[in-house]
Amino acid sequence: MITTWASLVGVERACRAFGVSPRTWNHRRQASEGRLAARPSRATGAPRRLPEWTIPPAERDEIRALLCTERFCDLAPAQVYATLLDEGTFWCSESTMYRILRERDLIRERRRGHRRAGHNIPRVRATAPNQVWSWDISRLRGPRPRDWFYLYVLLDIYSRKIVGWTIDTVESDRIAKQLINTACRREGIDRDILTLHSDRGSQMTSTTIAELLEDLGVTRSLSRPRVSNDNPFSEAAFKTAKYRPDYPARFTTIDEARTWMRRFAHWYNAEHYHSGIGYLHPADVHAGRTTQVVAARQTVLDAAYIANPDRFRHRNPRVPTPPTEAWINKPTIQTKP
Repeated sequence: MITTWASLVGVERACRAFGVSPRTWNHRRQASEGRLAARPSRATGAPRRLPEWTIPPAERDEIRALLCTERFCDLAPAQVYATLLDEGTFWCSESTMYRILRERDLIRERRRGHRRAGHNIPRVRATAPNQVWSWDISRLRGPRPRDWFYLYVLLDIYSRKIVGWTIDTVESDRIAKQLINTACRREGIDRDILTLHSDRGSQMTSTTIAELLEDLGVTRSLSRPRVSNDNPFSEAAFKTAKYRPDYPARFTTIDEARTWMRRFAHWYNAEHYHSGIGYLHPADVHAGRTTQVVAARQTVLDAAYIANPDRFRHRNPRVPTPPTEAWINKPTIQTKP
């Protein structure tokens, strides 16, 4: 076909139309005319000629068996190669060992290393205040580079209220223990009611905290390693704090940091309208004043609707209400097709 078109439009244009290189077409034409011997190929079923230095199959099986022995099965080929040389033996090069293992899909981690256990997704649910607290530690810039103050915060995930905080110059499980113990006594936490969620920092997983929670009857919940989304409430609260207009670039003293945090905690709990709880104050939700606040807001909207129903397209506006439950990693509902 190409030969026919080549006689009409030329070799270059005919080969370009059929997507064939002119050199390939010329080579095949010469081979078909007997002027050039056809090359053996896999397509024609001709056996592939192996180089003379190729290790025979029987010897390759012997090398593979050696690499998989109990003595060498946990060593990398480089280790095996060096060991055999020290013993005065040479089987093949390191790269050939890799090729022989690759032929049987044996290239993987062959050492008996530490296998990390999988961590379950933490799922905690709160339907009222003082059922689930989230806590974390964040660094505050000190007066000089690499000088830090450490902010400890306890947050109720249902009401979003900061139920306890402290600032110190070190990260310590003893400081966290004192903060948690004080907050539980102040909030009147009964045994087997509260779940305390945190990430897997050394202070959170310490024996000191574990013993305290056991004494208080508090359940401990831990995030998965390197999964920041498992502790979203504390992360969001720290971001709100550090994005405040009056948040300084550095705190010159720890007293200055504590004074600033004291003002922030009051603003966050009693003045801040939190979007996650229907733009209510965390202190109101925590104290159970949600119904009264929502009812008062609805009265204002009802009066506005009566005065000007056209502005609302004759639909009575409703006040947003806070969710009835708060989750960390709420399970998704699988709908049947």
